Formats: sequence, structure tokens, C-alpha cells
Amino acid sequence: MNFELAIVFACNKTGCRVRLVEGNSTIEAMYSSLVQDRIKIQPQQLVAIDTDTNPPEIVWRWLRAAVIEHSPDVIVVDDMQGHPAKVSLVPDLPLTLEIDDEVWVCSTGRDYEIHDIILNGKPTHPNRMLEYITPIIEEIYRQ
Repeated sequence: MNFELAIVFACNKTGCRVRLVEGNSTIEAMYSSLVQDRIKIQPQQLVAIDTDTNPPEIVWRWLRAAVIEHSPDVIVVDDMQGHPAKVSLVPDLPLTLEIDDEVWVCSTGRDYEIHDIILNGKPTHPNRMLEYITPIIEEIYRQ
């Protein structure tokens, strides 16, 4: 598996049109078997694309959220739901958060985690995100 991050532009029943974070090229990506009919992908979300498949497949998704409270626990509000939710910071992904920061959030099978800060619609540390999430995705897809 070889992953690249991409921002979603539009989706249909089988996949999405996405813009790769690195290089800014736009491609069509199909839903992987674990995403198809299980995870709703929407425009402006961040996804991981497996570029080793033909066509490329969407294998992971992050939600956009905004930091509304910062304490030992970080509380964010999901832009799509509008419900406050506690999420954790990942020690391997050190981030300095401020109130109103937009962040990329996902569940890795445990609780929801903040994986990066959004800047100009993209992750600020895409390589660090991929290093962290790659073994998690690979383990899930092996099962």
C-alpha cells in the first residue's frame, strides 16, 4: 500500500474526485471495500488514497472540526454535526492548539483523535500524519 493525502471535491456512489495534497493534481478515486457503503465521504474532507491500486482507492477519512475549548482534554465541534465532542491529542503528533483552530479528526478504532491543524484547507504536517496513520490503516486492512 502506498498512501497519499487528498482533499475531496465531489463524490458519487462509487468514489470521489480529489485533489492530492502533494502536487495538487486532481484524480478520481474509488471507495475501498471497507469504505464503500460504510463511511460517508463528503466534499472538503481529507482522505488517504492508496495509489498502488488501479484505480486509486480511498482507504481512510478525516473530519473537519474546530477547537472550542482547550484544557487537559480538547473539545471540538464537528462542522457537520454541530455537537461538542471530546477528542484526544496524539503524543506522537505534537500540536499547539488554539481556540477556533480548524483540525483534522478521525477515529483509529479507539476514541477520536486530532491528527493535524488545517491551514488553507490542507494539513500542516501531511508527512507526519501519514507516518502515524499508515501502520494503523495497514493493520485494519490486513484484518
